[in-house]
Amino acid sequence: MSPKLPTSSNIGLKEWSVTSRALSQGEQIFMLRKGGIREDTRHFKIEHDQFLLYPGVFHEGTSLLKRKYHSLTSGAANEDFNENITLSVFCQLIETIDISQENQVNALDPFHIWSKSFPAKRFKWKPSQPLKLMIVRAYRLNPAMKIPVIPAYKGCKSWVELVENINTSDLKPALSDKTFSSVLAKVHNTLKPKLPESK
Repeated sequence: MSPKLPTSSNIGLKEWSVTSRALSQGEQIFMLRKGGIREDTRHFKIEHDQFLLYPGVFHEGTSLLKRKYHSLTSGAANEDFNENITLSVFCQLIETIDISQENQVNALDPFHIWSKSFPAKRFKWKPSQPLKLMIVRAYRLNPAMKIPVIPAYKGCKSWVELVENINTSDLKPALSDKTFSSVLAKVHNTLKPKLPESK
């Protein structure tokens, strides 16, 4: 089920560094999105289905993580996301699912690194808008690429167009095809029959 992957990419999606690490290690296979308070448009739009993860600082430390995943924040305090960033994860969007009920958010608890308060908080912000579950196939870049942060990358936006193409010709999947398919099936079974799919 491996999709055709590009040999280079200059598209980045901003995501917390801790989430990027979780995806790269196969600890979860999705991101939760509803835009952000500081988003330019106040709405998150899925503009690309293949992209690099552009890591950002995770201010909350371990407070929003399950205890077993506290180690994902190791070293994050020493990272300088204003001067340079390291691109190490590439994602293929597999599907998106709109979540409109809080019990559906709670049902996803076994499949992510977050404490229960974080998904619930994100779900309740702008309650008229569904929470978008972005299911992705994550790959590790080999090697990871360190790039300087320029003014065009900063600001309240989710998507970034990089000035250079990043080599993605050697990608290592975070999970095998078999394992990814198994986790994906479990997520689907958890959400059925309540959720319509959207793409």
